[in-house]
Amino acid sequence: MAQKTEQTLMEYIQSMPDYLYDHMGLLSIVDHECRYRFVNRNWEEETNCKAEDAIGRPVTDFFPRSKAASVIKSGKAIIAHPLRKTPQDNLYQVTSYFPIIDHEGNVLGCWILAYFKTEHDALQFSDVFTRLAAERDLYRNELRELRNTKYSIDNIVGESIPIQTLKQQIRNAARSSSTVLIEGETGTGKELVSHSIHALSRRSPHPFVKVNCAAIPLDLAESEFFGYEEGAFTGANRKGKPGKFQLADKGTLFLDEIEQLSPVIQPKLLRTLQEKEIERIGGSRPIPVDIRLIVATNTPLDQLVKENLFRADLYYRLNVIHIKVPPLRDYLEDIPLLTESIIQDLNFRLGTAITGADDDVIRHFQSYHWPGNVRELQNVLERTMNEQVQGKLTLASFTKSYAPGPATVSMDHSSYRAAAFAAKKTAERSLIEKALQQTGGNRKRAAELLGISRSQLYKKLHEFQI
Repeated sequence: MAQKTEQTLMEYIQSMPDYLYDHMGLLSIVDHECRYRFVNRNWEEETNCKAEDAIGRPVTDFFPRSKAASVIKSGKAIIAHPLRKTPQDNLYQVTSYFPIIDHEGNVLGCWILAYFKTEHDALQFSDVFTRLAAERDLYRNELRELRNTKYSIDNIVGESIPIQTLKQQIRNAARSSSTVLIEGETGTGKELVSHSIHALSRRSPHPFVKVNCAAIPLDLAESEFFGYEEGAFTGANRKGKPGKFQLADKGTLFLDEIEQLSPVIQPKLLRTLQEKEIERIGGSRPIPVDIRLIVATNTPLDQLVKENLFRADLYYRLNVIHIKVPPLRDYLEDIPLLTESIIQDLNFRLGTAITGADDDVIRHFQSYHWPGNVRELQNVLERTMNEQVQGKLTLASFTKSYAPGPATVSMDHSSYRAAAFAAKKTAERSLIEKALQQTGGNRKRAAELLGISRSQLYKKLHEFQI
């Protein structure tokens, strides 16, 4: 397979006209093992190395901090990354990396396009790029505020089968208008899932209204949900007030911590869902509402029904599309991607310059059971990055604040987690092999059977050497 990939890459390189290569700054192409397969004249002149001496050598021989390996692994481009040519040099390599992907989704290699500038020019370029990115994020956030959504499916980080399955469930739910019940432990990202469903749905131009059922006092619950008419009660607004259902009309109403919903409100919510209309307090006429309801809970509602703590008829009405958000311990293989993503977000928010976490930190994180899930991981990193504002995070970086992982659990538990992680990988490989066997080796059908994308399947085939 590797030989075929290399042959395809060489055919790709040879198909490009020479004049294109000579007018693209410092250009090089590496294969899927990050070895040089092509460098242009500008690259030779700038590095003072002939092409024949570079071909076949790892990119890290010339640029130890190259991002090529990361791009080949993820299949995602990195644009305008400023990097010193050498640690002692005042020249910067402002580099963009573009994955080369064939029609089957295999990553063949990577384009590396770079420009060397003075330190002043490179920093100036980086400042301009950062400002443009900040403006883009500002406009994007303003648009989301107009829609009342903060997140999208792009904010869900991970390439594991549990995360790919979750994303597919979100896409399927977005195509429907049925009620969605989201279950998951605290800190798993249930609100993120609800935002993503709305953002992908036909209702995305309309409001997204969030209600935390645990935060509404019992005596105000009915007026908060359904609103009230003028003079309905002492202290009421003279003009009346619309409730959350009316505010969410044509859009999505998200009820978080639905298990905390008052028993007094539960039958009225059921009637609203059935009749698609509400009646304000003090009102005399029904008001039609067109909403898509999404609810979330960290306690399984079926268990609460058995304990007579939640209405069975309402549970059945809510449990149309059921999405269970996996806990972080079920996809520990995504810890490297999650850590990198969180660090990038925190750098932007805190003004820090953390370049990543070393391998010992990642292994440490992967041996921990994360009872607080992704939220706990975010808190651990944020706490540490407030103490160490630049450089790479090492295990020593966490000693002053909080060091999750084997130090916080017993060796027996750590060993168990490692064994469980290995067993999960074995089971994942077995599922893929069975899907390929069942589909006669048809990768497209196998991916559909597994509920993942073809590109994700190709990555797994490469990872397991199937």
